[in-house]
Amino acid sequence: MLRRIASAIRGAAPKGGSVRRSLEAAAGGRRWEETPGTADAARMAHQGAALVAARASARVANDPHLTRAVESLVGNLVGTGFKARPQHPDDDERERLSREWSVWSDIADADGLASFAGLLAAATRDIVVLGEALLVWTTDPDSGEPQLRRLHPEQLDRTRNTWSEGASRISQGVEFDGYGRIAAYWIRPGGPAERIGMMAQPSVRVPRSDVLHVCRPLAPGQHRGLSWLAPVLLSSQELHGYYDAILERARLGAAQPGAIAVDPDFLEGGGKTTVETFGGAGTKMPQASFFQLMPGESMTFPNVPDTGDVEQFATAMLRMLAAGIGTTFEQVTGDYSKVNYSSARAAALEFRRFARSVQESLLVHQLCRPAWTRFMRHQVLMGRVSAAAYQRDPGAYHAVRWLPPHWPSVDPVKDAQAAVLDLNAGLRSRSELVAERGLDAEELDRQIAADAERARALGITLGATGASIEESPE
Repeated sequence: MLRRIASAIRGAAPKGGSVRRSLEAAAGGRRWEETPGTADAARMAHQGAALVAARASARVANDPHLTRAVESLVGNLVGTGFKARPQHPDDDERERLSREWSVWSDIADADGLASFAGLLAAATRDIVVLGEALLVWTTDPDSGEPQLRRLHPEQLDRTRNTWSEGASRISQGVEFDGYGRIAAYWIRPGGPAERIGMMAQPSVRVPRSDVLHVCRPLAPGQHRGLSWLAPVLLSSQELHGYYDAILERARLGAAQPGAIAVDPDFLEGGGKTTVETFGGAGTKMPQASFFQLMPGESMTFPNVPDTGDVEQFATAMLRMLAAGIGTTFEQVTGDYSKVNYSSARAAALEFRRFARSVQESLLVHQLCRPAWTRFMRHQVLMGRVSAAAYQRDPGAYHAVRWLPPHWPSVDPVKDAQAAVLDLNAGLRSRSELVAERGLDAEELDRQIAADAERARALGITLGATGASIEESPE
């Protein structure tokens, strides 16, 4: 009985070819001729990443829309930087670690160009444009403090590739141990501009613990980043060419080139033409001038077509660019003339969901937390943190909460009212609401208490409706 049922099912099932043909994405034909059929997305990304990064860097330097899109992404993802709030259970130790981190953040850059917040912003820009960020740990020769130096991602040697069965392997400059874990990076001492002739230097092995390599892998097995601008580079190039053509057509239309038609009978009579008078064929005639044509001549002007509906086409293209990058149309163009309250709020909420996922899964996990770990271990080595206390509970010292900067509200009044309702209903804690504003609840409480104490000393009464000044008792 079971055999007959199985045979009936097999007979009713469609053949493999018909199944494939029923899936348009798996079908053939000329519409898919230019689409690669490889299933190895990681290999495809690795092979083209260097060229894509170079093209992305050039396009950002020349395309105002891509420039604004990158700056908008960096500004929204990082802003003024993340605040580190240690989670140690002891209040005094927690505050001391916070102060130590604040001091170190100002000297975090080995080149002395930025604070840790500035390094975070620069790394984010590299991730967006070049696909990855590369920083190495070094030591300040004067103070002995650990510092980070930003390198160009292409200093990670893509030509370093080796494979040995059951042992370590190197792919695209990234070395893996026998368990498939990243063990080291092969980095060139000089930047991409120094790889010419005798200036090229061989790559050196740097342990993983001394490197911060930040990228967003899009496929399993991908360990080198791909520029976030890769989906829109070709469209950006074509749009730039379209703008150039429109501008040239408008320039020609404004110049009003003309042609002088001469009657052949007039030439046979030996008459002198206007072109000869002005110095020969192809000569420029004075602008905004009138002149008298010779007998038998007439002036004609070509009918230069108008530029058409450029705005509609460009808007559609720019919306596609914004979608491919992960921003909104308004962030790419800076044009908010057609935005209303509802659309602005919906766009802001959607973008912030995307931004928060990038902040937590990429920037915090791959850059901020490793930086805090290095900082904390140095505190122990320098004796600023008790080695015995650290050994008893290292998790208490490594626990840290990163607070991204607060995004301005589209409607501050309604958002504040909603926060109060959630708080009064017990749906959210005050600490959570304060953290969403990029602040720490404990620090905020101390500031409020200090303000209240200072106000009492000065005879100022603070209230919900403002402040009033009372006469101080003498």
